[in-house]
Amino acid sequence: MNKKEGGAALVLVLLVVAIVTVLGITSVDRIHYSIKESSDISFKQQSLWYALGLESKASSFIQEMNRERNLSSMMISDEEIPTILVEIEGGQIEGSIKDLTTCFNLNGLVYVSGDNQLIVNQAGIDRFRNLLRVLRVEDLRQDKLIYSLVDWIDSNDFTEDVSGAEDDFYTRLESPYQSANQSIFHVNELINIKNYDAETLDLLLPYICALPQTGSNFINVNAIKKSQPEILVMLFGESLSLVSAANILSDRPLSGFADREEFLSHPELSNISLSNSAINSIKFNSDFYQLTVKVKNFEYPFVLNSYLQVLDSGRVRVVKRSQGVF
Repeated sequence: MNKKEGGAALVLVLLVVAIVTVLGITSVDRIHYSIKESSDISFKQQSLWYALGLESKASSFIQEMNRERNLSSMMISDEEIPTILVEIEGGQIEGSIKDLTTCFNLNGLVYVSGDNQLIVNQAGIDRFRNLLRVLRVEDLRQDKLIYSLVDWIDSNDFTEDVSGAEDDFYTRLESPYQSANQSIFHVNELINIKNYDAETLDLLLPYICALPQTGSNFINVNAIKKSQPEILVMLFGESLSLVSAANILSDRPLSGFADREEFLSHPELSNISLSNSAINSIKFNSDFYQLTVKVKNFEYPFVLNSYLQVLDSGRVRVVKRSQGVF
């Protein structure tokens, strides 16, 4: 074999070795990816079962809490609902319960008409404006937040106000999409809506929720946190000052206000005009809660949000769930 033939053979051998090496590395990478993918699926499934187990316990807790409340007439406020923390192999499970009868229901901005269409609910708009006002949002920005949200939810395809936005706005974005034209499923959906940014969400999140019902926004005055008098101002409007609202919550009996008459007899409410809409929205018990479960499972962060409803029978049912990572 001459030198040229030997050199060609050597190059061929090196080429074959290189190809085999690349194929081997590719195969190993695919195996590693497949193992990781299977592991992620396994961790996610395990985390989901952890979360569902806590959801079952939380449902039982809420059911028992309401039963004891009915027996003893003793109020259990949000401050007394414990955060659940459980250590597990590879991480921990954390669960927290939020009363959804002490916040503004975003879906209360619309109601279902006779022909099954979502249309503007003026009472909901007025209440949302009360909230924005007490949170010191500028007047011009109030309209932008109100009507862009209404347009996102309502069934029609035209803007309710010049500050609103429909498909014509969203389809012109760099990553186009359409308005939902349906109820808000989760408050985080707001980030997709015109005029809502991270700063606005941080301001609103403690005071808003997305209940699976439209046209109403009942408030349990016995469960409002003392640190959130803004909710009472949202309910009654600017005729009730923030200081007066704080005084009412501070004076609330340990067992809660017994009924509407006792609540409305508070001195801070004696000299203000209360609308029938506000009075009829007062409640003294809660029937909706949100359970948030965060599972850290071997560095896999999983979160489950469950919306729980207390039925007339006292039983607790899961209305809806959403899941993701945190």
